Amino acid sequence: MYHILLCGGAGTRLWPLSNRQTPKQLLPLFEGKSLLQITYLRNTFACTDVMAIVNEQQASVIQTQLDEAGADSPTLLAEPVGRNTAAAIALAAFVSDPNEILLITPADHLIGTPDIYAQTIETAHRLASENYLVTIGLQPTYPETGYGYIQYRDQHDVVRFVEKPDHTNAVKMMESGGYLWNSGIFCCRAAVVLDELKQYAPAIYDAAALAANEWLRTGVLSMESMEQIPADSIDYAVMEKSDRVKVVPTRMQWSDVGSYEALTEALMQHYQYQNQQAVFINSDPQTSMVIGKEKLVALVGVENMVVVDTPGALLVMQKGKGQEIKQLHQWVKENRPELL
Repeated sequence: MYHILLCGGAGTRLWPLSNRQTPKQLLPLFEGKSLLQITYLRNTFACTDVMAIVNEQQASVIQTQLDEAGADSPTLLAEPVGRNTAAAIALAAFVSDPNEILLITPADHLIGTPDIYAQTIETAHRLASENYLVTIGLQPTYPETGYGYIQYRDQHDVVRFVEKPDHTNAVKMMESGGYLWNSGIFCCRAAVVLDELKQYAPAIYDAAALAANEWLRTGVLSMESMEQIPADSIDYAVMEKSDRVKVVPTRMQWSDVGSYEALTEALMQHYQYQNQQAVFINSDPQTSMVIGKEKLVALVGVENMVVVDTPGALLVMQKGKGQEIKQLHQWVKENRPELL
């Protein structure tokens, strides 16, 4: 299999720790490794080569991180402008061998239970070898409203995709047992995903073909060619329309590390996290997280706090309010854009 790393996540809910220059997938938070490096290493058991679809501004640091992780001559497609996952996957498929099976993963997810993950990928590979478009579905553990869901039946048959539900519907879907979280991990033969793009999203297919040919000739994706590709997700463009989709249900431990609550849980449960520059007085260090090395941070008589100290901004947040970082990010975008 050929590992396709989608590296375009912005990580806005982890601002100010995550920013345009160094989004969450590039931060060395996990015992000196980034999510990008962890994701690459996780998939070496199944994939011999890796291609990263990257933001042009981050190409150099991603190249360095992959080299440090031991990747042998990784391929980078550097986008001058992002056009969402359908374009990224189309470009990767066009420059790959048509018969190659692609394992497409976001670069910013954290996955435990490596044995279950390996079994899940092996099943996905088998189905992809039968010319299906395969997505990985996670057994929901709580009624999350920030994820998309997949309704399925029998073992691998997809009934429909469901966009982010409200809380009431999320509870109903979780209790029904017939729905999975959409993980954003895909497995398919390159020719198959291109066939489906050509049928269901011909504008993306045509424009991506031109851009891919340009890259094969010059090694560069121009702004002009990228801007011609309609921006859409692979879910909207193909997966929700195709009759060649299968799902692999899994109970692997998974997190998109999409909030400070998720980051806190990941660091405290899976890594030897220490608040080296924090002091806790009448406060429990197990319920609060401090990130920052420039100055001492003291928490006195408070619980369930997240404190992030960066050169440009200081964030003090009560745990449980992570979704409100979106509002903060929008305020900063409108009032202090230089801090992004």
